[in-house]
Amino acid sequence: MNTEGTGWTDQPDDANTIAMLVERVRAQQQAIAASAHTNLGGRIDRAQHQKQLLGAFGVLRLAETIPAAVRAGPFIERDAAGQPVEYRVACRFSNGQPCPFADTKSDVRGIALKFFTADGIETDLLMTNEGGRSHSRNATQFMAVADIIVAKLAGGLADASGKIVHELSSGELKAGDGIHALEILAREIKFHEVASLATERYWGSVVQLGDTAIKYVLSPHDSSVAGTVGDRHADDYLREDIISRLANGPVRWKLDVQLFLDEERTPVNDASVAWDAPLVQVGVLEISSPPSDADETIVNQMAFNPANGFRPLGITHARKDVYAASAANRKDRGLLASDEAREVLGNKPIA
Repeated sequence: MNTEGTGWTDQPDDANTIAMLVERVRAQQQAIAASAHTNLGGRIDRAQHQKQLLGAFGVLRLAETIPAAVRAGPFIERDAAGQPVEYRVACRFSNGQPCPFADTKSDVRGIALKFFTADGIETDLLMTNEGGRSHSRNATQFMAVADIIVAKLAGGLADASGKIVHELSSGELKAGDGIHALEILAREIKFHEVASLATERYWGSVVQLGDTAIKYVLSPHDSSVAGTVGDRHADDYLREDIISRLANGPVRWKLDVQLFLDEERTPVNDASVAWDAPLVQVGVLEISSPPSDADETIVNQMAFNPANGFRPLGITHARKDVYAASAANRKDRGLLASDEAREVLGNKPIA
């Protein structure tokens, strides 16, 4: 077995494709903002994951022993004094849609983490609960599916139908790929009930850590009890559940990584395939108590990017530029710059 996570190949999108994707995400944000159905008042917001379920500050404590292959970058296990590394972390849980629907609506659930290493490197971990994979093989397909979803949200079924015809005729989305995407969305979202943010597993997209290709994974901690605290049918039940849990004590998740094995079991360039590789624990994330309103506002103003702290691989190349563009497009909503985020986290010492 390949225990080093090496031997992979990377096939990034070309510059013209990236530029096209950046333009498309702006058009999507504008369409969503302008629609009377989305309650955004004409102001551009996040291209995805608009509804924040929880914005809190936590602590990421790295494991005392981390495998050599991933003992790099943010996962250095000891600090200069020889002590296990701890990071103050901003944590943003969210629903996946670009407008604020009820938690009872089938949707992707995500978490974004931000922290700064001892060397001052901004590091973001972005993960969703789509079963370890995207519904699209690559960024172009992802954007084509997003165009259809945005058309439906902004203009209804007629607009979505027209967009489907356009995507198929342009060749950006082949019929087989569209069916494949729908199958994944149905299996991982439509028919997957989420009882609590504390008991979900979340996966990131592929990145490079040292010489190793990895996916990072946030898994439920053994201390998290199954079920929903409160009314499972309330519009904000996911938020109410996690706030109730935090009111009773800390909530924890395990931070794991998967290492590249080979192109069949762990493909770098097909994001629609869940990696068939063991989970290796590298740390524990803990949120100790319910956040203040001020903390939630600050976290909601942060911008996250999956390339922060890592070298992008596969679909993450495109995500790097698209996420940066999406954040820049919503700057009039009070976007927090990296230096401001660094200051905020620096002013919240670990107890």
